Amino acid sequence: MDIKTFQPNRHVILFGQQNLQNSLLVGAIHQRTNIHCQLAVQPIWRHEWNEQFAGRSVVVLIDAECARLEKLQVLLDSLYHQPVTSTIAFFNVNDQHPVAQFMSWPAVNGLFPRSMSQHQICKGIQALFAGEFWLPRQLLADYLSRHRQRPKQVTFDIKSLTKRERQILHFTAQGASNQDIATALDVSTHTVKTHMYNLFRKIGVSNRIQAFNWAREHATVLGFVSTEISR
Repeated sequence: MDIKTFQPNRHVILFGQQNLQNSLLVGAIHQRTNIHCQLAVQPIWRHEWNEQFAGRSVVVLIDAECARLEKLQVLLDSLYHQPVTSTIAFFNVNDQHPVAQFMSWPAVNGLFPRSMSQHQICKGIQALFAGEFWLPRQLLADYLSRHRQRPKQVTFDIKSLTKRERQILHFTAQGASNQDIATALDVSTHTVKTHMYNLFRKIGVSNRIQAFNWAREHATVLGFVSTEISR
């Protein structure tokens, strides 16, 4: 590994079984991305990681075969409520694997098929750190075909949003991360996530992309400057 290009502010946690495939993948991530990667055998977020990774960018890779679907959902819920902001991706995913349903969850930005090479997975990890999505085209197409529909003409009561929720929606519409929002508002990322959850529920969306689009559609009602949310 080239120490000069090592990226100490980035970290990858790989949840998966202790086997040759995952050991080789951990090594490949080290070598190809210069980002530290560690293997976590139990699908449980450790409390000490909140302090260890505070202020760092974290990508969580989850082996789709490491646990039953119910346990994977518990892990996702736990990750969502941690103060550390993480981007999540599943790997080792077969066709029609039920984890595809998790792509509607906030922060689940990647899904790597079992056939994907280590080189492609490493490229996907770098894309995730850059704030991009890494999803199979067919899966994305199927998802869009199921969820796209003509917008409903409804009147939204802006008074149902608290002042803080409006502030967070404004920052979200500008592409700010949870950490960016927490810094700007001088609150913890855990507080931001709590407000984000309540905000999503009130405006009827399930992820940041939908929240961004919702803010654009309701810019006039919200009092946002159109140039601020179109950048």
